[in-house]
Amino acid sequence: MTPGEPFAGFPLEEAIASRARRCGIELRPEAVAALAAHARAVIAANEQLHLTAIVEPAEFVERHVGESLEGAAELPPGIEGRLLDLGSGNGYPGLPLLAARPGLEVVLAEASVRKAEFLRGVSRRAGLAGARVLARQVQRASDLEDVAPLCGIATRAAGGWAKVLPRLAPALSADGVLLVWAGEEVESVRSRVAWRRYELERSRPLPDRERSWVWVFHRRLAGGDGVPGAR
Repeated sequence: MTPGEPFAGFPLEEAIASRARRCGIELRPEAVAALAAHARAVIAANEQLHLTAIVEPAEFVERHVGESLEGAAELPPGIEGRLLDLGSGNGYPGLPLLAARPGLEVVLAEASVRKAEFLRGVSRRAGLAGARVLARQVQRASDLEDVAPLCGIATRAAGGWAKVLPRLAPALSADGVLLVWAGEEVESVRSRVAWRRYELERSRPLPDRERSWVWVFHRRLAGGDGVPGAR
């Protein structure tokens, strides 16, 4: 696969729809088309923006689209509200979450100006009207005053997530959900004082990956916010 011919000869739409069904999601045809357009755009822009190290078609669908949809399967089909994709980068998992759960408005937070501009363009061209790009670094709840309250936060490989996510808890609604794509390090991270702001509900293993999960937390109100000395 070359940048000029992203996914040439590969049944991309069929692969996306089939992968969604594997995690219990029946995507609408327009959602499949949007995710395919997004995937092609990522590969087309990859040489300039370094959006992914995964360019083999089947692996790309599995690791980017499929693993994002595994997280979408943990959200109620009728969920509504505004969800933050922290450190969105190439648009995963945020855009697949939006495609699978169209009641959401997904805010793609990306500090890189060039990547943020890419996300704006690809969201528009793919017809994902519920996407909004926040071109700034998000480190604390005050950085989200213009988008809070959030019904959810999602992050996949965002740098510094273990320290940043507890600071963002006040931006979540009372029943807000937190989705974290990560490995077994979450078990030690969640024992930190600052992580008392969240309660782990469950984890979802990522298929064919060793020690990789989607971790599902909810905001904990009693004794959670304002933990003295939290870090």
